[in-house]
Amino acid sequence: MAITDNALRQKLEHLLQMSGGYVLDYTNDSFADFVHNSIGIDPYTLHDGSKAQVLRHLWSTLPDPEFARLTIDMLEYRRLAEDLGNCPPGPADRATTDRRLSEEVIEQLRLLLEPTERLTREEAAFLAKDVGAIDVFNVDVPVDFQMVIADRLEEIEICFKNQAMLAVVILCGSTLEGLLYEVAKKHPAEYNRTSAAPQRDGKVRPLPEWSLNDLLNTSRELRVLGEDVSKFAHSVREFRNYIHPQQQVKEGFRPRPVTAQIAHQVLRAAIDDLNAGPHGR
Repeated sequence: MAITDNALRQKLEHLLQMSGGYVLDYTNDSFADFVHNSIGIDPYTLHDGSKAQVLRHLWSTLPDPEFARLTIDMLEYRRLAEDLGNCPPGPADRATTDRRLSEEVIEQLRLLLEPTERLTREEAAFLAKDVGAIDVFNVDVPVDFQMVIADRLEEIEICFKNQAMLAVVILCGSTLEGLLYEVAKKHPAEYNRTSAAPQRDGKVRPLPEWSLNDLLNTSRELRVLGEDVSKFAHSVREFRNYIHPQQQVKEGFRPRPVTAQIAHQVLRAAIDDLNAGPHGR
């Protein structure tokens, strides 16, 4: 795609902080890795130069869907880095303006994506939802388990920073499953009475046999989790399938940054619900 819209180019140059040849906080290696993870190509095989020069070349040569996918992923990366405190957002008024510009550009670029890759308005709103500071130590689970979850949350941030998107999805899914399992284990009677409790031969199955999907559905029925967590949990429900490469190849699953971001937001929103709901401290 050749960008002929000068306003769009100016917004992207600003939002991706491309002055001086840079692009956000990427190194040459992390820039190449990010582009490869997003659209499957090595940018330096197509053009030599600074990161900004290479990105401008991509803008002029990529098909519309790939241009849109890469650019949206980069803008989402900036937003996530700011939300996690890895990238200072600058003065409040400037940060607000940049966030608005970013949302406008993403909305514009979504129209260029292949239909199967477009975020819905609800998904975009879910990602934009501010769940505030997450405190796992208010969730009603054992203290040693809280410590493990806190460590995992830090690992997830490290994986995000290094574009390890599959690791993010697996960590988010397994962490959410572990949290809900511990909550259900402390309140077995309530969970077993739900209509969503899995059964075998007319009896509720033992809790260790419950899947993440079972835990999500029963927690939703008990209003332990909000509607949005259950609605967008598709990004983590099948995380176990992707632990094994054979299943990942079979299903053609290749997590993109936005997939991992939804998984992360599901986990954060679930912890927020657990803090605020009947089983928080």
